[in-house]
Amino acid sequence: TYGGRRKAVLPHKKHGVRARRTSTVHSFWVVLEGGTWTAPFTVLLPEGKEAIALFSAEEEARMFCHLSKQGKKGSIRQTTAGGVLSLLYGPWAVARHVALDPLPEILGGGLLGLLTLGREHFAQSFAGGWEGQ
Repeated sequence: TYGGRRKAVLPHKKHGVRARRTSTVHSFWVVLEGGTWTAPFTVLLPEGKEAIALFSAEEEARMFCHLSKQGKKGSIRQTTAGGVLSLLYGPWAVARHVALDPLPEILGGGLLGLLTLGREHFAQSFAGGWEGQ
């Protein structure tokens, strides 16, 4: 699967029996322009739409920033699928897509279409089927 994962175990006591509920928490890294959460770095897709640059590892995000002209000014932050959804659905949302581990423009932006998810598909894939408006 994409991104880091960890199991969260929440014990629950019901009628004297301990029950366990597990969920998977995905970790991602985003590049923030100027260090502000409301300004994630975006990449331009071939059809002219914008996508948030989302990375599966901190090293991938650092490499992108190092090789990208615009990304050098950003700060890298770790987040969860819920954090990404707030970037996609929040009042300041600038993009309705995410680009997974995008390559900097100098290495081949033409591949972005293969690595892009719409916000609904991202929500279904990484946030347990959450569907927002």
